[in-house]
Amino acid sequence: MTWSRRSVLSGGSAAILAGAVPRRAWAKTEADVIIVGAGLSGLLAARTLEAAGLKCLVLEGERRIGGRLHTLDDLPGKPEAGGIQIGSGYKRLHALAKATGIALREGAAYGVGAADSQSGLFHINGTTVNADDWKTSPANRLSETERGTLPNALAFLAGGKMPRLDSPNAWMQADPSLDISVDAALRQAGLSAEARRLVEANFNGNTLASMSQVNLMRTAAIFRAGPGPVFTVSGGSQRLPEAMAGTLKSPVRLGQIVSAIEEDETGVRVVANGRSLHTRHAICTIPFAVLRSIHLAGNFGVDMATMIASLNYTRASFAFVEAREPFWKADGFPETLWTDDPWLGRVFAVSESPPLLKVWTRGAGADLLDRATPDQARAEIVRRIENARPSAQGKLGQVHLFSWQKNPMARGIYHHIGTGQSATLASATQEKGKRLHFAGEHLAQASSGMEGALESGERAALALLAAA
Repeated sequence: MTWSRRSVLSGGSAAILAGAVPRRAWAKTEADVIIVGAGLSGLLAARTLEAAGLKCLVLEGERRIGGRLHTLDDLPGKPEAGGIQIGSGYKRLHALAKATGIALREGAAYGVGAADSQSGLFHINGTTVNADDWKTSPANRLSETERGTLPNALAFLAGGKMPRLDSPNAWMQADPSLDISVDAALRQAGLSAEARRLVEANFNGNTLASMSQVNLMRTAAIFRAGPGPVFTVSGGSQRLPEAMAGTLKSPVRLGQIVSAIEEDETGVRVVANGRSLHTRHAICTIPFAVLRSIHLAGNFGVDMATMIASLNYTRASFAFVEAREPFWKADGFPETLWTDDPWLGRVFAVSESPPLLKVWTRGAGADLLDRATPDQARAEIVRRIENARPSAQGKLGQVHLFSWQKNPMARGIYHHIGTGQSATLASATQEKGKRLHFAGEHLAQASSGMEGALESGERAALALLAAA
């Protein structure tokens, strides 16, 4: 039988799959399949395989379900530390939300601020400037041809000059000559040194030099392929993976720290919390940045091994700042603050009741926050917000810090294609395992983010069924 996404997600698929894959007389194992990681990728793989009649055991190192979907339920307003926005083209996610009874809402990005709000207040070169005054402001040190472009739009200006991909997965066949750094691409596009500095100030990566232009080309192609409104999960992003886990026949085992994964011709051995578990097949969905610290032995290719060892992950740190009142509603300025200050990055108004701000830093800014003591970080954040937005003076309260790269189960917020890595990563995404299979948003071909995680988990499960 030919396995397809349609047959797995359609109604009645459990009976179809169970009849198509009779249980084998396997040697005694803990489960037919062990899945490492209870994020979206691992959970969809488990749902798919259980529908085929296989016994799955999902292991999760955290004490919660969701991976890099992480709603901070213990903080005021329950802000998001992980994935938030759901595109109209996220077909798998929309289908899963419907199947599990999770409501999606259109519009404002829960935990970040309004999804469609434009950053109209800037703090650049030590000066706070409104969008209307940017072109003539002394803080604007851009070239004459760039001065009319807002700081947060410079990357889009350059992106329009980059080559376009015909489809979201066309990056996999991209000409090697395109796999140059974003910095080199911006230079080719004619951006000045000041423009490149401002792009890097809030860049969706670590540095302009370390990310491939192909990564930006892929992102642009995905956005073009899925136009339409943005959605969020009602009640918090983490509610979706929790609902998915609730549909599994066997509960997810939390707090399972995996230290070794070994594949041989008969099966896979997974060592978790010092205990050896044996299975016919395994799917490993944890980020490669974490997998590097785990003993791994198996029958996988050179390109997969290379990516496990070297794939880049964006460093991201947040500060959630409680406020005594929503001062940003009364000072006449836009709610979102965009800065070139590495301590602040971008400052979003998360909610009015309770009043809460989210400071979002990446790359060098995230490193800066992580190196500071909590008291130092809190003091600097409050001082700098008050300096950039005077209406905040005396109105900021507790500051809660969160770092993805300091989390031993993540080591970064998400992957990106490093300079010179596109062909190797493309090859790795196409590799089909024998007993040990890999999945996760880092191995998506035509999607990114949450949908990418689902795409990869689904593909790994179908490949496993074909090999079983």
